Amino acid sequence: MTSFAERYGPWALVTGASSGIGREFARQLAKRGLSAVLVARRADRLAALADELAASGVDARVVPVDLCDDDFLSVIRRATDGLEIGLLVNSAGFSLTGPFLDMASGDLTRMLNLNTRAPAMLAREFGPAMRARRRGGIIFLSSVTGFAATPQWSLYAATKAFNLLLGEGLAAELQADHVDVMALAPGTTRTEFLDVAGLDDRMGMDVDSVVQHALQRLGRSDVVVPGWFYRGGVFAMRFLPRSVNRAVFGRFLAQMRQGEG
Repeated sequence: MTSFAERYGPWALVTGASSGIGREFARQLAKRGLSAVLVARRADRLAALADELAASGVDARVVPVDLCDDDFLSVIRRATDGLEIGLLVNSAGFSLTGPFLDMASGDLTRMLNLNTRAPAMLAREFGPAMRARRRGGIIFLSSVTGFAATPQWSLYAATKAFNLLLGEGLAAELQADHVDVMALAPGTTRTEFLDVAGLDDRMGMDVDSVVQHALQRLGRSDVVVPGWFYRGGVFAMRFLPRSVNRAVFGRFLAQMRQGEG
């Protein structure tokens, strides 16, 4: 039987690796025997994580780069020269909470670049070699908000719908080539992401549980929603009008705003 490392190794490239879901992916992949290329802006955090992974017996390379830069791909290309990337984890992303029309144009562009352009370009960069080898995996970080329009998160939800549909489509395209593609759609997760978005974490899942579930389902499901509460909610959405789903998600988000009980 093929081991996880044989199927998806020897190297994983993880974006957003300096914190949250990305950092946890790097840690859990190291336990499964994969070395990691760690991509994020904060070099000091990446270096600390690389030391941690090295202590567990795997190699790690640090790539401090802003995925919103026009030339980010050339930086990653140079850093991964000679490496066999068997698993791509597109974890980097962010959101701001509030009306779309009040969003600064720079924040709008940054969210589009980080949440949608970067994962699509990285999949296009590393996917062909996986297809040629007839093994590998790509994970896109979507969200339960990718299933419904969400007032006050209109742009963020749209970017997560992009990742959901891109992941689903690529899973079908690459199935015959034995490349496993997943759109991971967690609900709220206790990470720095919630602080940036200005949200309460009382409904959040533990990040280790989210990542563990994702890795267990890789190669088995193309859309993965961790947690029975969120899976049940996504299933129920199929039977409700889109206007109802939009209202429910908007209310849920409003209750998560910090300072509200």
